Amino acid sequence: MSVDPTTVRRPELRDLLELWEARRQGAAPPSKSRFAPVDVAPYMSNMLFVEVLGSQPRFRYREVGVELIRVYGQDFSDRYIDQMPTLVRTFAEPAYREVIAKRDATHGVFRFVENWWIATYERLMLPLVGEDGLVAEVAVAIYPRIEARKAGK
Repeated sequence: MSVDPTTVRRPELRDLLELWEARRQGAAPPSKSRFAPVDVAPYMSNMLFVEVLGSQPRFRYREVGVELIRVYGQDFSDRYIDQMPTLVRTFAEPAYREVIAKRDATHGVFRFVENWWIATYERLMLPLVGEDGLVAEVAVAIYPRIEARKAGK
């Protein structure tokens, strides 16, 4: 396991990591059929499922949770990452490529300062394999926190 559960702040992400680990097939990631949206229903509002298409992967947002739609201000289900704004492509595409290469969970906490706002989010990325054993999808859980900047910071 490459993600130490004690470093994961959000209990929802620890629960998802535990569920993903329990459904692994030996050292391999779980199959898509063993980790479907129905299996993670309590967390789905903060999740997205990204299909990995082709040998030179192109990424398509298959399903996006309602809380993420609210935060991002749009539903990008059925859109490819190369159709997304530059900022999304810059940060998301390398992360998807990393989780595919590692074939293991990845976790991180990120902070952005934009004008009068500070956005912090914790993200867990979980690869899922297809029948051929290759990573076919990435389940991503994102828990953002957005707050106003205080004067002088």
